[in-house]
Amino acid sequence: MAEAFHTLTVEQSLAALGSSLEGLSAAEAAARLARDGRNELPPPRRTSWLVILLRQFAGPLIAVLLVAAVVSVLLGDLEDALFIGIVLVFNALIGFFQEVKAEREIIRLFTLMHTTARVEREDELREIDAAELVAGDIVWLESGARVPADLRLLQERDAAVDEAALTGESTPVSKDVAPIPDPDAIPAERRNMLFAGTAVTRGRAVGVVTATGPRTELGEVARELETTRRGKPPLVMRMEKLSKLVALGTVVGCGLVFGLGVARGFGIADTFLMAVALAVAAIPEGLPVSITLALAIGLKRMAARKVLVRRLEAVEGLGSCTVICTDKTGTLTLNQLTVTRIATAGGMHEVTGAGYALEGELRPLDGAPAQDGAVRALLESAAFANEATVAKGAGPEPAVSGDPTDVALLVAAAKLGLRREHLLEHAPEVAILPFESERQFAASYTRLDHAVSVHLKGAPERVLHMCENAMAVDGSMVVLDTELVRRQVAALSSQGLRVLGVARGSAPSDVAADNVPDRPQRLTFLGLVAMRDAPRPEAREAVAACRAAQVRVIVATGDHALTAAAIAHELGIVEADARAVTGREIEQMDDAEFRDVAASVNVFARVTPLHKLRLVHALSAQGELVAMTGDGANDAAALKAAHVGVAMGRKGTDVAKEAARVVITDDNFASIVAGIEEGRIVHDNVRNVVALLVMTGVGEVFAILLCILIGLPLPFTAVQLLWANLVTEGLQVIGLALEPGEPDILKRPPRPPSERIFNGPMIVRTLLVSLVIGGAIAGTFWYLTESREFSALEASNLVLLLLVLIENIHIGNCRSERRSGFLNSPLRNPWVLGAAILAQGVHLLAMHWGPTQKLLGLEPVSLTMWLTMFAISLSVFAAVELHKLWVRLRAPADRPGARAAVGA
Repeated sequence: MAEAFHTLTVEQSLAALGSSLEGLSAAEAAARLARDGRNELPPPRRTSWLVILLRQFAGPLIAVLLVAAVVSVLLGDLEDALFIGIVLVFNALIGFFQEVKAEREIIRLFTLMHTTARVEREDELREIDAAELVAGDIVWLESGARVPADLRLLQERDAAVDEAALTGESTPVSKDVAPIPDPDAIPAERRNMLFAGTAVTRGRAVGVVTATGPRTELGEVARELETTRRGKPPLVMRMEKLSKLVALGTVVGCGLVFGLGVARGFGIADTFLMAVALAVAAIPEGLPVSITLALAIGLKRMAARKVLVRRLEAVEGLGSCTVICTDKTGTLTLNQLTVTRIATAGGMHEVTGAGYALEGELRPLDGAPAQDGAVRALLESAAFANEATVAKGAGPEPAVSGDPTDVALLVAAAKLGLRREHLLEHAPEVAILPFESERQFAASYTRLDHAVSVHLKGAPERVLHMCENAMAVDGSMVVLDTELVRRQVAALSSQGLRVLGVARGSAPSDVAADNVPDRPQRLTFLGLVAMRDAPRPEAREAVAACRAAQVRVIVATGDHALTAAAIAHELGIVEADARAVTGREIEQMDDAEFRDVAASVNVFARVTPLHKLRLVHALSAQGELVAMTGDGANDAAALKAAHVGVAMGRKGTDVAKEAARVVITDDNFASIVAGIEEGRIVHDNVRNVVALLVMTGVGEVFAILLCILIGLPLPFTAVQLLWANLVTEGLQVIGLALEPGEPDILKRPPRPPSERIFNGPMIVRTLLVSLVIGGAIAGTFWYLTESREFSALEASNLVLLLLVLIENIHIGNCRSERRSGFLNSPLRNPWVLGAAILAQGVHLLAMHWGPTQKLLGLEPVSLTMWLTMFAISLSVFAAVELHKLWVRLRAPADRPGARAAVGA
């Protein structure tokens, strides 16, 4: 078990690591480097192009087609085998190029540790490649430095570290060297430790390396990824079920045909040919290509809406998910501290705007005066007592540097037209007292003419003890009401806000950089300033859209429970009194108890990567389809385990992006809603494509069975069926895959996770349509052959034309599961209309072109027969319209996918 260095004193830590403040010798460092290896995470195993290509030939449906091709070869039917082979290769190439393109667009993994380090070696400070660090090295860090390995803090001066990428903490964490007695403290609670991949935002620190490379906390996340089983996207699970049914149905059907053929006195060879024809009819050869095309089109649409999908099968995943587990910091929020409230003796004021954007204004609340001189004085002093910079950036946001708290104060001041550089031009700074955790405040001394003023910000109670009066709204001095200030602090803190007090006063005229009073006195209290990591402006609307779509949103963050609950309430995820479960509480629960909690609680705070992983597993065990969003390394294991992992593209860590299937390229939570919409459109289009192919395929099976039962020859040859299923119908499914989606798609609940591609109403429709198609083809074929005006080949030519016409009619039926074809204008999706015309044109050309006439047994037909076949094909349209009417009359009580949204 690894040493719990956070429980040890500085001296004990150095002794345990065999080191000292003078550092290691060069020889000892080299020996440890040879023993422990370089301070690097092992590079991920990259998927080769060959593997990506071979992966396209995996899956049950592809296996069914491979079997069909092999059977065709064994029976000497090379034409069928060639057709199926072309289908498989075409499908594989489409999937291969889409996945390679997506992989190229994802930023590579694990750049977090590529840095240099200042290290003490043989009592000499050196700068080395961070990859050469070893346990026991003494590392020096200052503001802006990235922590190169896990360190036990030895010395610090006002050190604060941004740990959001690892722990989810939204604000920089102040560090100190005191040991922490709890050996089970989570990383977010180890204030005397620094972790690889985090960044120092303020102060200086010296630490001893306790772990490098894969042994760091970041390395633990990477190792967890290797052992975490990747969740399956919803479409994959549903298609696996469908393909098993297709395979089973094909075997049963072939056995039935073989039995009927033998019973009716057909020869063994003829019976085998019948079975092959039925297998070709039953297996939707065009389905893998059609689904790949539908997913590829969806992938392109989603990319245009800032949603990058790495694997084709995950395209529709967001649309099927019933729960979104989201991190708070950087996902629902901007990961930028924002001043939102200012409280003075005159009352409370709101500061509008979010993040580091300089747009915003001051608004009085609860009867506070519109003009409050204390507010301007407060922001002036907060700008003076400040070490950050805010300058004009290349984009819409300013370029900032320094501690996030100081940046937030400068941004708030800028909203009132106050710039620190302008203030210093009139009152130059002569001395400062930087913030230190023991001091609990920071101060700036400025000189105007011959008078020196002190401007101070810090912990409210600490600031109050240095004040003797307060500033009124008109700038005059009034009695300091400490109880009022404490009530204001309590009210602001209860909202999950970070609160600072601000004061100013006079200072001795001889103050200078080498003569600074340790503790200013007799100050004027200006007021309180409250800030937080503000929600993204579009997040509330996005959450509302998720609720309207009956997709449950759960917040799982490493931040404090109060802060997490406040943000969740503001965004409409939970009610004001909702329970927030902490990581410590989760530790006390067994799996059954935690599953019950996961079913009802929507805010989880102070959670570790293991807790997030347990949450994904608990929800999955309840039958939920889980999407996990996040941007930190702490999210990676859960991102991989979820059915659909969604990482943030801009500020997300490489670890998170590698683990996820989907990357939001603009870091906008609202883009997830676009992903849900496009995912549902893709899901609907896939269902529609499957419906077209399966219904016509089963109709062909019924036609063959009916012809066998009544003693007729087969109405189609295997090649004719492949022509209809792959060429003409293949053109039609492209039009279906481009269907734009129905208007109410985001107002529908997600389909139940247990629902198959074909639910109850679709099974009924399939049987109805298949019987109509089979009856129409068999009946027409019987009439044509019995009339003795047509030979069997001529009759086969006509019923193949009928089949193509039925497919063109049925494509209009399949555009919507419920919406009437009379209301679904073909102009809304001209691709469908064009596909139908093109498919019919291709078949017409084949009827008049010599090579295809010979291959398919086709010949031209008269206009009268065209119109007759068209009239018969309309029976399918009539049957589906009647079924849609029946389905609509049963709505909304039996609406597919209806589910109650989980409240909070």
